[in-house]
Amino acid sequence: MSGAAGVMSVILLETAVGGAVVMWAGGVWGVVRKGFFVLTGVFLALCAAGAWAIAGGESSTVNTALAVFTGLLVAWQVLLLIGQESISRWVGLAAAVAGVASLPAYATLREAAVGRGVAELVLGSIFLGSAFYGLLLGHWYLVERRLSKDYMIRSAWWFVAGTVMSIGAAVLSAQNPVPSDATQFSPFLQTANFTVLLAGGLVAICAVIAGFLIRLSNEGGKSIQAATGYFYLAVIMAFSAELATKFRFFVEG
Repeated sequence: MSGAAGVMSVILLETAVGGAVVMWAGGVWGVVRKGFFVLTGVFLALCAAGAWAIAGGESSTVNTALAVFTGLLVAWQVLLLIGQESISRWVGLAAAVAGVASLPAYATLREAAVGRGVAELVLGSIFLGSAFYGLLLGHWYLVERRLSKDYMIRSAWWFVAGTVMSIGAAVLSAQNPVPSDATQFSPFLQTANFTVLLAGGLVAICAVIAGFLIRLSNEGGKSIQAATGYFYLAVIMAFSAELATKFRFFVEG
Protein backbone atom coordinates (compact mmCIF):
# COMPACT_ATOMS: atom_id res chain seq x y z
CA MET A 1 0.00 0.00 0.00
CA SER A 2 1.68 3.23 -1.07
CA GLY A 3 1.04 6.65 -2.50
CA ALA A 4 -2.05 8.72 -3.14
CA ALA A 5 -3.65 5.96 -5.24
CA GLY A 6 -3.50 3.57 -2.31
CA VAL A 7 -5.19 6.07 0.00
CA MET A 8 -7.90 6.72 -2.58
CA SER A 9 -8.53 2.99 -2.82
CA VAL A 10 -9.09 2.90 0.94
CA ILE A 11 -11.54 5.81 0.76
CA LEU A 12 -13.51 4.25 -2.09
CA LEU A 13 -13.74 0.89 -0.33
CA GLU A 14 -14.86 2.47 2.94
CA THR A 15 -17.54 4.48 1.14
CA ALA A 16 -18.88 1.39 -0.65
CA VAL A 17 -18.90 -0.85 2.42
CA GLY A 18 -20.20 1.77 4.84
CA GLY A 19 -22.81 3.01 2.39
CA ALA A 20 -24.15 -0.50 1.86
CA VAL A 21 -24.33 -1.26 5.58
CA VAL A 22 -25.97 2.04 6.55
CA MET A 23 -28.45 1.86 3.66
CA TRP A 24 -29.76 -1.55 4.71
CA ALA A 25 -29.76 -0.53 8.36
CA GLY A 26 -31.72 2.61 7.44
CA GLY A 27 -34.90 0.58 6.98
CA VAL A 28 -36.03 2.25 3.75
CA TRP A 29 -36.50 -0.97 1.75
CA GLY A 30 -40.20 -1.29 0.91
CA VAL A 31 -40.79 2.32 1.92
CA VAL A 32 -39.27 4.22 -1.00
CA ARG A 33 -39.41 3.39 -4.69
CA LYS A 34 -36.71 1.25 -6.22
CA GLY A 35 -35.19 4.27 -7.94
CA PHE A 36 -33.52 5.18 -4.66
CA PHE A 37 -31.81 1.80 -4.53
CA VAL A 38 -30.72 2.12 -8.14
CA LEU A 39 -29.24 5.54 -7.41
CA THR A 40 -27.49 4.33 -4.27
CA GLY A 41 -26.49 0.95 -5.69
CA VAL A 42 -24.86 2.36 -8.81
CA PHE A 43 -22.90 4.82 -6.69
CA LEU A 44 -21.71 2.05 -4.35
CA ALA A 45 -20.83 -0.27 -7.24
CA LEU A 46 -18.70 2.42 -8.86
CA CYS A 47 -16.86 3.04 -5.58
CA ALA A 48 -16.25 -0.68 -5.09
CA ALA A 49 -15.08 -1.08 -8.68
CA GLY A 50 -12.67 1.83 -8.23
CA ALA A 51 -11.19 0.30 -5.09
CA TRP A 52 -10.86 -3.05 -6.89
CA ALA A 53 -9.19 -1.48 -9.93
CA ILE A 54 -6.59 0.24 -7.76
CA ALA A 55 -5.86 -2.44 -5.16
CA GLY A 56 -6.89 -5.69 -6.86
CA GLY A 57 -3.41 -6.37 -8.17
CA GLU A 58 -1.82 -6.13 -4.71
CA SER A 59 -2.72 -9.71 -3.71
CA SER A 60 -4.94 -12.57 -4.88
CA THR A 61 -6.89 -12.52 -1.61
CA VAL A 62 -7.72 -8.84 -1.93
CA ASN A 63 -8.49 -9.25 -5.62
CA THR A 64 -10.97 -12.05 -4.90
CA ALA A 65 -12.63 -10.22 -1.99
CA LEU A 66 -13.13 -7.01 -3.95
CA ALA A 67 -14.25 -8.91 -7.07
CA VAL A 68 -16.95 -10.70 -5.07
CA PHE A 69 -18.09 -7.48 -3.40
CA THR A 70 -18.23 -5.55 -6.68
CA GLY A 71 -19.89 -8.43 -8.51
CA LEU A 72 -22.67 -8.72 -5.94
CA LEU A 73 -23.32 -4.98 -6.06
CA VAL A 74 -23.62 -5.12 -9.84
CA ALA A 75 -25.83 -8.22 -9.70
CA TRP A 76 -28.08 -6.44 -7.20
CA GLN A 77 -28.58 -3.60 -9.67
CA VAL A 78 -29.24 -5.90 -12.60
CA LEU A 79 -31.90 -7.77 -10.63
CA LEU A 80 -33.52 -4.49 -9.60
CA LEU A 81 -33.64 -3.21 -13.16
CA ILE A 82 -35.25 -6.39 -14.51
CA GLY A 83 -37.92 -6.30 -11.81
CA GLN A 84 -36.69 -9.06 -9.50
CA GLU A 85 -37.05 -7.00 -6.32
CA SER A 86 -37.41 -9.91 -3.90
CA ILE A 87 -34.26 -11.68 -5.08
CA SER A 88 -32.39 -8.42 -5.44
CA ARG A 89 -32.94 -7.63 -1.78
CA TRP A 90 -31.11 -10.75 -0.68
CA VAL A 91 -28.32 -10.17 -3.18
CA GLY A 92 -27.98 -6.59 -1.93
CA LEU A 93 -27.76 -7.81 1.66
CA ALA A 94 -25.16 -10.39 0.59
CA ALA A 95 -23.19 -7.59 -1.04
CA ALA A 96 -23.09 -5.66 2.23
CA VAL A 97 -21.87 -8.77 4.07
CA ALA A 98 -19.23 -9.38 1.38
CA GLY A 99 -18.09 -5.79 1.72
CA VAL A 100 -17.58 -6.13 5.46
CA ALA A 101 -15.81 -9.46 4.90
CA SER A 102 -13.39 -7.80 2.46
CA LEU A 103 -12.04 -5.42 5.10
CA PRO A 104 -9.79 -7.94 6.93
CA ALA A 105 -8.31 -9.05 3.60
CA TYR A 106 -7.69 -5.44 2.61
CA ALA A 107 -6.04 -4.67 5.95
CA THR A 108 -3.34 -7.27 5.22
CA LEU A 109 -1.96 -4.95 2.54
CA ARG A 110 -0.34 -3.14 5.42
CA GLU A 111 2.16 -5.64 6.79
CA ALA A 112 2.11 -4.32 10.35
CA ALA A 113 -0.83 -3.86 12.71
CA VAL A 114 -3.43 -5.81 10.73
CA GLY A 115 -5.84 -5.78 13.66
CA ARG A 116 -5.65 -2.00 13.95
CA GLY A 117 -5.95 -1.82 10.17
CA VAL A 118 -9.30 -3.63 10.28
CA ALA A 119 -10.47 -1.27 13.03
CA GLU A 120 -9.39 1.73 10.95
CA LEU A 121 -11.39 0.47 7.97
CA VAL A 122 -14.51 -0.34 9.98
CA LEU A 123 -14.52 3.03 11.75
CA GLY A 124 -13.91 4.94 8.53
CA SER A 125 -16.55 2.96 6.66
CA ILE A 126 -19.36 4.01 8.99
CA PHE A 127 -18.13 7.61 8.93
CA LEU A 128 -18.02 7.94 5.14
CA GLY A 129 -20.96 5.62 4.48
CA SER A 130 -23.29 7.54 6.78
CA ALA A 131 -22.32 10.87 5.21
CA PHE A 132 -22.94 9.79 1.62
CA TYR A 133 -26.11 7.87 2.50
CA GLY A 134 -27.56 10.90 4.29
CA LEU A 135 -26.84 13.10 1.28
CA LEU A 136 -28.55 10.71 -1.15
CA LEU A 137 -31.52 10.12 1.15
CA GLY A 138 -32.01 13.84 1.71
CA HIS A 139 -32.30 14.40 -2.02
CA TRP A 140 -34.83 11.59 -2.29
CA TYR A 141 -37.22 13.60 -0.13
CA LEU A 142 -37.63 15.83 -3.19
CA VAL A 143 -38.90 12.78 -5.09
CA GLU A 144 -41.13 11.37 -2.36
CA ARG A 145 -42.34 14.41 -0.46
CA ARG A 146 -44.56 12.39 1.90
CA LEU A 147 -41.70 10.26 3.14
CA SER A 148 -41.63 10.23 6.95
CA LYS A 149 -38.98 12.36 8.62
CA ASP A 150 -38.10 9.33 10.76
CA TYR A 151 -35.76 8.00 8.08
CA MET A 152 -33.84 11.27 7.92
CA ILE A 153 -33.61 11.32 11.71
CA ARG A 154 -32.21 7.80 11.63
CA SER A 155 -29.72 8.88 8.98
CA ALA A 156 -28.62 11.82 11.12
CA TRP A 157 -27.99 9.53 14.08
CA TRP A 158 -25.92 7.24 11.88
CA PHE A 159 -23.76 10.25 11.04
CA VAL A 160 -23.44 11.03 14.74
CA ALA A 161 -22.20 7.46 15.27
CA GLY A 162 -19.83 7.80 12.31
CA THR A 163 -18.42 11.04 13.70
CA VAL A 164 -17.74 9.40 17.06
CA MET A 165 -16.06 6.48 15.28
CA SER A 166 -13.89 8.86 13.28
CA ILE A 167 -12.36 10.08 16.53
CA GLY A 168 -11.20 6.54 17.21
CA ALA A 169 -9.79 6.28 13.70
CA ALA A 170 -7.81 9.50 14.17
CA VAL A 171 -6.44 8.26 17.50
CA LEU A 172 -5.32 4.98 15.91
CA SER A 173 -3.61 6.80 13.05
CA ALA A 174 -1.76 9.06 15.48
CA GLN A 175 0.09 6.00 16.79
CA ASN A 176 1.79 5.47 13.43
CA PRO A 177 4.97 7.25 12.35
CA VAL A 178 4.81 9.89 9.65
CA PRO A 179 5.74 8.36 6.25
CA SER A 180 9.36 9.11 5.44
CA ASP A 181 8.48 10.51 2.01
CA ALA A 182 5.50 12.54 3.23
CA THR A 183 6.80 15.87 1.97
CA GLN A 184 6.56 14.74 -1.64
CA PHE A 185 2.78 14.89 -1.27
CA SER A 186 2.60 18.33 0.34
CA PRO A 187 4.99 20.76 2.06
CA PHE A 188 2.41 21.12 4.85
CA LEU A 189 3.37 17.61 5.94
CA GLN A 190 6.66 19.00 7.23
CA THR A 191 4.61 20.22 10.20
CA ALA A 192 4.68 17.68 13.03
CA ASN A 193 1.46 15.64 13.28
CA PHE A 194 -0.16 17.77 10.57
CA THR A 195 -2.48 14.99 9.35
CA VAL A 196 -3.66 14.20 12.88
CA LEU A 197 -4.34 17.86 13.64
CA LEU A 198 -6.13 18.28 10.31
CA ALA A 199 -8.28 15.20 10.87
CA GLY A 200 -9.12 16.35 14.39
CA GLY A 201 -10.20 19.78 13.22
CA LEU A 202 -12.36 18.38 10.44
CA VAL A 203 -13.99 15.86 12.78
CA ALA A 204 -14.79 18.71 15.18
CA ILE A 205 -16.60 20.47 12.34
CA CYS A 206 -18.45 17.22 11.60
CA ALA A 207 -19.58 17.09 15.22
CA VAL A 208 -21.10 20.56 14.88
CA ILE A 209 -22.77 19.55 11.61
CA ALA A 210 -24.16 16.42 13.29
CA GLY A 211 -25.86 18.60 15.89
CA PHE A 212 -27.55 20.65 13.18
CA LEU A 213 -28.60 17.49 11.36
CA ILE A 214 -30.35 16.09 14.43
CA ARG A 215 -32.17 19.36 15.05
CA LEU A 216 -33.25 19.92 11.43
CA SER A 217 -34.27 16.31 10.83
CA ASN A 218 -36.54 16.35 13.85
CA GLU A 219 -38.26 19.49 12.59
CA GLY A 220 -39.20 17.79 9.31
CA GLY A 221 -40.86 19.65 6.43
CA LYS A 222 -38.64 22.12 4.64
CA SER A 223 -35.98 21.61 7.29
CA ILE A 224 -35.19 18.31 5.58
CA GLN A 225 -33.86 20.34 2.65
CA ALA A 226 -31.66 22.32 5.04
CA ALA A 227 -30.42 19.06 6.56
CA THR A 228 -29.55 17.84 3.07
CA GLY A 229 -27.51 20.99 2.57
CA TYR A 230 -25.59 20.24 5.74
CA PHE A 231 -24.95 16.73 4.47
CA TYR A 232 -23.07 18.32 1.55
CA LEU A 233 -20.72 19.85 4.10
CA ALA A 234 -20.62 16.58 6.00
CA VAL A 235 -19.46 14.70 2.90
CA ILE A 236 -16.71 17.23 2.18
CA MET A 237 -15.48 17.30 5.77
CA ALA A 238 -15.69 13.51 6.24
CA PHE A 239 -13.90 12.83 2.96
CA SER A 240 -11.10 15.25 3.85
CA ALA A 241 -10.79 13.92 7.40
CA GLU A 242 -10.52 10.35 6.14
CA LEU A 243 -7.87 11.33 3.59
CA ALA A 244 -5.76 12.79 6.39
CA THR A 245 -6.35 9.84 8.73
CA LYS A 246 -5.74 7.12 6.18
CA PHE A 247 -2.66 8.81 4.75
CA ARG A 248 -1.06 8.63 8.18
CA PHE A 249 -2.16 5.05 8.80
CA PHE A 250 -1.92 3.23 5.47
CA VAL A 251 0.92 4.91 3.58
CA GLU A 252 4.11 3.09 4.48
CA GLY A 253 6.77 4.98 6.37
